[in-house]
Formats: sequence, C-alpha cells, structure tokens
Amino acid sequence: MASDTVTAKAEPASARSDRPRRAARFGGSRLGGLILALNLLSLLILFVGALLLNEWQRGLIEARQETLKAQAELLVQVLGEPQIGVTRGEPIPSLDGLEAARWLRDNFIPEGQRARLFDVDGILVADSYQVTEQIPGAPLPAARPAGAPPPDDEAATKAASAGDAERARLALAAEVEGALEGQSQAEIRRSETGDRVVSVSIPVRHVQQVLGVLTLEAGDVDETVDAQRRALMPFALVALAVNLLGSLLLHLFVARPVMRLSAAADEVRLQRARAISLPDLEGRKDEIGDLARSLESMTETLSARMDAIEAFAADVSHEIKNPLTSIRSALETLPLVKTEAQREKLTALLQQDVRRLDRLITDISNASRLDAELNRDRPRVIDLTSLLTDIVSVYEAGRKPGEARVVFTAPVGGHA
Repeated sequence: MASDTVTAKAEPASARSDRPRRAARFGGSRLGGLILALNLLSLLILFVGALLLNEWQRGLIEARQETLKAQAELLVQVLGEPQIGVTRGEPIPSLDGLEAARWLRDNFIPEGQRARLFDVDGILVADSYQVTEQIPGAPLPAARPAGAPPPDDEAATKAASAGDAERARLALAAEVEGALEGQSQAEIRRSETGDRVVSVSIPVRHVQQVLGVLTLEAGDVDETVDAQRRALMPFALVALAVNLLGSLLLHLFVARPVMRLSAAADEVRLQRARAISLPDLEGRKDEIGDLARSLESMTETLSARMDAIEAFAADVSHEIKNPLTSIRSALETLPLVKTEAQREKLTALLQQDVRRLDRLITDISNASRLDAELNRDRPRVIDLTSLLTDIVSVYEAGRKPGEARVVFTAPVGGHA
C-alpha cells in the first residue's frame, strides 16, 4: 500500500545563500546597524565632550583654589611679620585695622580678587573693596518721565537682592568661623551680587595664636563656566551635524526607495505595468535591495500565474467547445434522420460527447483543486527515499503483464 506523501517547493539557492550573509549583519539588519551607529556616534560625541569639559572645569577651579590659597598664605605670612605692624603681641596679641587696610589696598591685590580681614570675633576689619583708590561706578538707567510709576519688578528685584546678600553673608560667616578654628577653608559660594566666587580663608596667627582670618576670593567662576559652555558648542554642533547627516541618509537610503517601491506597486495594481522592476534598488546589498528583489519576484510570479490562468482558460474553452459543437450538430441532425438505426447512432454519439464533457469538467475540477492545495501547502523538507518508494509501490501495484518494471534502489544511509 502506498503511504501518504507530501509535496514541497524547492527553496531558491539565492535565498539560501543570503541567510549566512544576513545573519552576519548587526541584528540581521544593515540599515538597523547604520541607524544605531549614527545615533550612538552623536551621543558619544556629546558624552565625550561633556566629560572632557567637566574635567577641565573641575581642574581649572581646583587650580584656581590652589592659586588663591598660595596667595593667601603668602599674604598671611606678610601680615604676620612683626616688622609690618599688622599683628602686635604687646601687651596682648591683636590686629591693627588701620595698618591692615593699608596692606589690603588694590595695588597689593590682583585685579578681579577681593581680600577681607576679620578679627578673632569674626568682625570685618579691612576690605580691599573699601580701601581701593578706584571709584567704582556704572551708567545710570534712562530717566523715567515725570510722574511715571516705578517698574513693577523693582520691589521684587530689591527683595531678591536682599535675600542673595543675606545668604552670602551667612555662607561667608560659616567659612570665617571654620577658619577661626585654625583650619584653612576653600569654598565655592555666592557673593552678595549673586555671582559665584572661589573663596579661600586662612587664619592669621601671631606665633601660634589665631588673631583673625584673611579671606581671598576671585569672582571669575562664572566666566570659567561660560568659557566651558562656549567650548561645548563645537561638540554640540558636531553632534547636531551628525544627526542631520543621519536624517538625510535615512531619507535618501530608506524613505525615498520605499516611496519608489510604493509607486511601482501602485503601477502594478492599476495594471499599468506587469511587474516591479527597479534595477538600481535591486542591486543594493541591504534590506531595501532585499525588499525590491522580493517584490519583483512576487509580481513576476503573479504575472506568470495570470498568463498561466489565461492559457488554461483558453485550453479549457477549446476542449469544451469540441464536444459541445458535436452535440449541437447531432441535435440539429436528429430530426432529419429517417431510420431507427441512424437515430440510435446519433444518440450513442450524444452520450459519448456528454461523457467526454463530464470527464473534462471532472479533470478541470481536480486540476484546480490540486493547484489550490499546492498553493496552500507550506514548503518543507521531505524524505525523497520514502516518496520515491511509495511512487514505485503504486506503479508496481497497478502494473499490467508485459509492462516494464520500475525498480528504486535507496542510497546508502536510507535517506536522500
């Protein structure tokens, strides 16, 4: 008895050869790897730029603190010398505020720095901003018309300035208090104007006794941060350029080809073309090329099936017309016959044509059913040894005496 057999469609060699190549791509997708690489590249540029500039800012601020500390220690040593006269040990150790103010004038303090001297109680003794020989000033705003009300935000600005000044005073007091305990202090805090400053506080000693605190601060931190932000701009611009380039490449290599494939598919749908044919896209070695080749193969297969259906319909029409023509001729001749023998002959001819027509319709129905089953069947691997053995068994079971015998010899191993 013949066993049940299945049929399978052969897989194209090109499809099999593409599998290792696709598997070797990033995640099976060349375009996916390109998109990921472009996005990671832009993020990497920003990340590296931020790290480098953060390290540069941190190192610059630390270097600024070290410089201020060295200047403050040198100035404290100068102020602590008995010959200078700022510190006195008779009858008790103390600070001379007038002499300290003379040494804290701006001609001894570098531009952009501020020096303040506090006594042992944390009270301000001298301030380089107050003993300067320069007269600070700024242009006045334009005069308001007579009777014009003050700006609405003037009160809020004054309140905010007062709050900033109070917070700056408390931060400075905490720094001075720490230095009065004998430990040098280095901080980054806000000044009375709201600007960030690098501040160093060094205790002033007469021998070993702490007589006060010298605070030296520089207000160029914001300029340093602004310089850092300006230095970050090239990295941001490069990252933006990479993103724009990535978007342009995605448009050129993904969006436009997909639009062309869509337009070609519409041409086939509207019966303006038999198949999709875009040679420039089919030659690509990425997913767009795979899609173009698949669509071309699909439309060519559909076109071939349409041609086969048309040819099949023409053959069926021809085969059915022959018995129908014979039946019509017999029916037209039947009323003209004279004898019973001729009538029986025409009747037999009609029955033969009807059987022929029934056989044709049955064969057409079987062929259509088989074609539908083959189209619904999914390709899979089959055992050719079992299939050929079953075919030979069926042939041998129906072989008539005198017909040639068919013998199948299985290969070594039992499978093919």
